[in-house]
Formats: sequence, C-alpha cells, structure tokens
Amino acid sequence: MKKTFVPMALIVLATLGSSFKMADNGCSTYFPAKQGAQLEYKNYDDKDKVTGRTTQIVTGSSTQGTALVINIKGTSFDKNDKQLGDYTFDAKCDNGTFSVNMSSMVDMSKVRANMQVTVKGDNMDFPATLTPGQTLNGGTVTVTMVPQNAPPGMMNITMTTTISNRKVVCDTTITTPAGTFACVKMSMDENVKSPLYSDTFHVNAWYAKNVGRVRTESYDSKGKLKGYTQLTAVSGN
Repeated sequence: MKKTFVPMALIVLATLGSSFKMADNGCSTYFPAKQGAQLEYKNYDDKDKVTGRTTQIVTGSSTQGTALVINIKGTSFDKNDKQLGDYTFDAKCDNGTFSVNMSSMVDMSKVRANMQVTVKGDNMDFPATLTPGQTLNGGTVTVTMVPQNAPPGMMNITMTTTISNRKVVCDTTITTPAGTFACVKMSMDENVKSPLYSDTFHVNAWYAKNVGRVRTESYDSKGKLKGYTQLTAVSGN
C-alpha cells in the first residue's frame, strides 16, 4: 500500500469573531482574533519540494454557555494545486483556556483524490499562558477514507494518530514567507497507525500570538527530517 500520509502537522487554525472579548473569557490566544481571518500553509518534503497546501478561514462564532465557539473551514490542495476538498473544525475559548479539535491537525493534502474523508478528534488545550517546561495534554485523531461512489460493503481505510509528550520548549523568533514572528516553540510525539502502516515521529512546532501555527517540522525515530509545514500567507488578522 502506498503511504498516502506524512506525519500530521500540528494545529492549523484561525479564530474568533469581532465580537470576542479576550478580557471577559480570560484567554490569551495564539491565533487570529477576527472573523474572516485567513491563513495559508504549504507542506514540504525533506528536500524542500512542495507537496501540497491548505487554506483556512474563520467562518463564524457563537456563544455556548460561558464558552465562545469558533467555526473554521479548511480547503486542501495537492502538489499540483488541484483542490482535494473542504473540511471544518471548531475551536473554543472558556475559562482562560483555548482548545481546538484535533481534526484540524490532519494534512489533508496527503489524501488521495476521489476519497470521501471523515475526521474525528479529541480537543487539545492551550492555557492562557505558555511557559518553557510546561506539559500540555495530547489526544487522538482518526481519519476514515472510502472511495467516492464505492459499492455498499466496501472496506474503509482508517488511520489513527495519537499525540503524547506535548511540551512547551522555549520562546524564540522564526521567519517564513509570511513574515518574522515572535513564537513559542513546542514539541510532541506522534504515533501513526493504519492497517498496513505504523510509525512514530517527533514534531517541533512554533506558534505566534494572534497568528497561530507558524511552522512545524516532523522527524523520524532516528532524528531525520521527514517534512515540514510553514505559514506562507496571512490576512484579515
């Protein structure tokens, strides 16, 4: 079976409608804070060759009890810039903690064309303050794929990724095609499993306040870079 996924990139996310009041919810967010904000990410292999891209935009927000829930729409493209499809996920701010569904982590540009894809994931939390040495929660995300117009009873393809050892490393500065950003660096481990494939990767990720994820790098068990994703454009934040 051809591997159709590389390690997931950590959270791709834009957030919060213009009505959001950070002081009221106590959240210090590392994501855009304006409805309509849009991010573009490009994925690269270990030789700096583009393997796909993703755009994500905040489509709306609503209040549910004490929490603000944000709706995000993503669109993915393959290496030839052919649109693969759309997907959605939510983020939430409540009692000083920002969380995002792990469905946002899937590198949809690695999904084969003509596949119907369902993604379900746990929530990952971002406390209002991130400090070096801090340990954060992990979780699991499951991707189920089936060919479009498949006959009844055709077997689905399922891939599950579990994230663990998620930690804050340090504060630093990083530059991408979208600009130069003051970031917090995080690290984690990813275990990827499917019926015919299993592997473990180490991931480094950088986040900037009011921007979100700026870059991720994925390494194999021997420390070799397997690929990376970086922010290439941001608007409306």
